[in-house]
Amino acid sequence: MAIETKIQTRQTLQNIGYAVICLGLGLWGWYDYAVTIPGMEAAYAEFVSLEETTKTLEAQSKVAPLTTEEIVRFKEAEATLKAKYTEKPDLPAAYDRAVQLWLYIVGCGVMGVPWFAYAQWQLMRHRFRLDDDGGFTADGRRFAAEEITGIDMSRWMSKSIAEVLTADGGRIALDDYKFKGVEDIVAALAARFHPGEWTSDARPIGDPKSRDTKAKLAAEAATGPTADPEAVTAGSTDGDARA
Repeated sequence: MAIETKIQTRQTLQNIGYAVICLGLGLWGWYDYAVTIPGMEAAYAEFVSLEETTKTLEAQSKVAPLTTEEIVRFKEAEATLKAKYTEKPDLPAAYDRAVQLWLYIVGCGVMGVPWFAYAQWQLMRHRFRLDDDGGFTADGRRFAAEEITGIDMSRWMSKSIAEVLTADGGRIALDDYKFKGVEDIVAALAARFHPGEWTSDARPIGDPKSRDTKAKLAAEAATGPTADPEAVTAGSTDGDARA
């Protein structure tokens, strides 16, 4: 039966999740940049203006009576301060706009979302298939069995990446972390080019984590120890003598 790879679910979830997070951060950065920060700056400017108006008119009233217009201005400023501001508003830091623009809007929104969308698209383009006749197909290009010259397992146990070697000098990377079914393809090719060295689930022979090793131990445990016929005979003789 042919073996064909599919994208690992965790890879799809990871790319979609990061894209959604980047989109959320980008929108949040845009809202801060376009709405929150300008609102804080306006509130600070209004507070300073109202406070300056009340202080100026209050100081002026100690020198000379205020005009009707000045009294109205003073009362309006004082009422607004009491109604809107229980304390002095914070002025956004000078770097706040730059952070929201470059880190969140550009970095996360403009660059992050397309980056993870592209990563998912790249994964969707890759497909690997090993046929029953030994032929191997990678991203639509098929290699006959005789065109496969080997498989490089040097990074398999450390990085979960093996490379299929082709007659034209090509090296096709198979990444088990990104694709389902890679383990089975690697195991089949390893059995072909490195017989006796790898198990059916692409682990070194004798690896305790291998399903082959576990199956062997389970079979041995089920069978139990085999009795020694000579020991049984000797035991029977001893028993007869004691009797």
